[in-house]
Amino acid sequence: MEHINHSATHSIDRVPTGVHGLDELLEGGFLQGRIVALSGSAGSGKTTFGFQFLGQGIQEGEPGVYVTLEEESADLMHDMARYGWDLNQWIGEKKLILLQSPVPYEVDAAISMDALLDEIHRAVTAIGAKRIVFDSVAALGLLYTDFATLRRDVLRLCALLRELGCTTILTTEMPDGEGQVSRFGIEHFVAQGAILLHVAQTYRGIEVRKMRGTRHDTNVHRMRITDKGLVVSPGEHPF
Repeated sequence: MEHINHSATHSIDRVPTGVHGLDELLEGGFLQGRIVALSGSAGSGKTTFGFQFLGQGIQEGEPGVYVTLEEESADLMHDMARYGWDLNQWIGEKKLILLQSPVPYEVDAAISMDALLDEIHRAVTAIGAKRIVFDSVAALGLLYTDFATLRRDVLRLCALLRELGCTTILTTEMPDGEGQVSRFGIEHFVAQGAILLHVAQTYRGIEVRKMRGTRHDTNVHRMRITDKGLVVSPGEHPF
């Protein structure tokens, strides 16, 4: 467990995640304006976590932007409706922007990081967003054969996110059975926090691997996906 100066911790506001039970492990939530990497395999709950985080912000008067490089907006609206989250209503009320920016299918295809960063900047400015979910670094990275260029562009993305002052979740993949916590490794390097979503045959778990400026539990805690979203059971260890 990380030892920190409590006076420094409380000088920065906490941002509730909206995930029931998780904030108990994070001294009340994420630190405002920080970037958190969220890793998990397919079906682990990353998208649900992202919209639960944005939905909590909307409840507190903090608009949000969801950037998707993979999913169709219509599919996201349909899938999130199961939890009672009406994305269309949020969009109509200018509380949410779904920024769909599909990447080319061909490796090494031309992609303008400048254009993507400009889109994010415009979306955040348009509604005064305070929270961002970027989904995903893994999808972005599949277009690069040069790791140095990928690293440069991810650093440029994070620099913009810090400049905008939003609290941000960067989603990425955690490859099954390879011992890696993210697809490229750079995701956790550039973020101030790292959360892992684990999936086993009969259990789901959540682990706070890193959270700078925060006393946090390092165990894996049981997590469930309910009709209201993700629910964490602090102290209940599935593995």
